Amino acid sequence: MKRGHQVILFAVLLLSLTILSPSFDFRGSQLNQERDQEKDAFPNTSSRSEDQHAPLEIVVSMSKTDFQSFERLANEAAASQHVEISLRNLEPNTYKRVLDNQFSVGESGDIILLDSAEVQYHAKKGHLYPLNGTTLSKSLGETVVGLREMTEWNGYQWGMPFDFDAYVLAARSPFLDEAGLAGLPENKDQWIKLVQQATQDGTDLIRINLNDLHAVSAWLNQFEPGMAPNRIKKAQTSSQTEAYQQIIQLLDQIQSHITVESTNPTISASGEQTGAPMLVTLLSRLLSGNQGVAGEKASTDRIAFSALEPLRSRSLVIAAGSLEAEEASRWIEGMTSSSVQSEWYQQAKYLPAKQQELDLESQKLITKYDTTDVKSWFPAESSQAVMTESLILTSAFQKKIQQLLVGEITANQYVKSIIALQISSK
Repeated sequence: MKRGHQVILFAVLLLSLTILSPSFDFRGSQLNQERDQEKDAFPNTSSRSEDQHAPLEIVVSMSKTDFQSFERLANEAAASQHVEISLRNLEPNTYKRVLDNQFSVGESGDIILLDSAEVQYHAKKGHLYPLNGTTLSKSLGETVVGLREMTEWNGYQWGMPFDFDAYVLAARSPFLDEAGLAGLPENKDQWIKLVQQATQDGTDLIRINLNDLHAVSAWLNQFEPGMAPNRIKKAQTSSQTEAYQQIIQLLDQIQSHITVESTNPTISASGEQTGAPMLVTLLSRLLSGNQGVAGEKASTDRIAFSALEPLRSRSLVIAAGSLEAEEASRWIEGMTSSSVQSEWYQQAKYLPAKQQELDLESQKLITKYDTTDVKSWFPAESSQAVMTESLILTSAFQKKIQQLLVGEITANQYVKSIIALQISSK
């Protein structure tokens, strides 16, 4: 072969080997640039890719007492599912800032315990990882339908219901008996009987947390057609006007018998307790304060309660920026197992989101208290719009509600001022 041909052949072979070599990457500069950009935009994601053994970061916001129980259960679930976790318990203001500002940049953690009413919002923003394709797909079907509906959007499930709580109207059963009622009041006439009984006993009628506007709104909305700002209509039909007038008259009678407190109150079944015999509080608060009430006690030691809408639910969600979706779903599966759900209820008194466990605890509540089956708290038809409806309580609305509770304005003045505020906000 001529020398010129050999040189050409050698050059062709060298070029071929260079192109086929796995150690040579023409895209190296481009990939490095993309990784640098990703690191700037998603700091948690990039660090996770560099350290595949980084623990799952779980973000919650709860009281110190609740967090102690949650932390123990979370670590037990992590051990059983063979995953490492890191827990962050944030103050409410910090927690809200994390959700508002850091969700989309990967700094919110891998798993967040989120208010179920906010799941759809974050799903639409692209902040969440769909759970349908994870190991949770089967256990999702074991949760309470009414809670699961709150975490569905666009045909996908974006959160695993974890627990729920409810505002309740509670009363000492003997007080209801004295007023001639078989249960908690359901209409104007029954409320008037209770006012008369409280007047006869020389006590106020009801206690409520002045600072918990959701509690107050839940109570006001039980008076049809609803007396909280989000239910008072700008344009009222004649029938609505008549209904409002009847409730206005009733609230004027109740107003002087309200005791306002700075925290959610609790109640004792003991006849020795002084003060208002009725209250509005969270069910978890009521149960925590009455762990010694036994089902076999006499009727004089019993407490009656009924749920007020809306229900307050929390769900475990996986952040879209997480690279550990498989491990995250395994940990969530452990946290929503039957044993953990039951123990969390025993420790923190938040009702379990799994239907089987809820049925069991509901029957215990019926035995222990004068109440109805928890199933009745969920309307037969989808109530997603009702349960997730956010209360738009501006500072002006809050002030009017508080003025009503402390007796600075009448019920009629309250309704007129709310309507005026709604009109001015158009």
